[in-house]
Amino acid sequence: MKTKKKLILSRKCNWCNRELILNGKDSDSYVINAEYKYFCIIQDPGKPAERDCMKNYLEDKNEYPIKKKLEEKKEQEEKEEEKKEKKIAAIPRVLAKAEALKNEKTI
Repeated sequence: MKTKKKLILSRKCNWCNRELILNGKDSDSYVINAEYKYFCIIQDPGKPAERDCMKNYLEDKNEYPIKKKLEEKKEQEEKEEEKKEKKIAAIPRVLAKAEALKNEKTI
């Protein structure tokens, strides 16, 4: 009697490029996200994960937009401070012009 050959599926982790066996006795634990990206996860039950590539992927993906927003906020604050400084620096000139106009009207 012939035995059936079992097809073993394997994919690479989209984060660390580690080979993952998806089915069979020696299958690795993995996670798939909504974009159909495969990530390996090495974890003992009841303990935190030793290796969690999806967590690292999400942290890296979310970190960039946050940094970008913080940089933009800093730039806006610097521009606002410069505008305030220009206004404050312009006040003595405006006051001097106002006094000059008063003196001309009184003469």
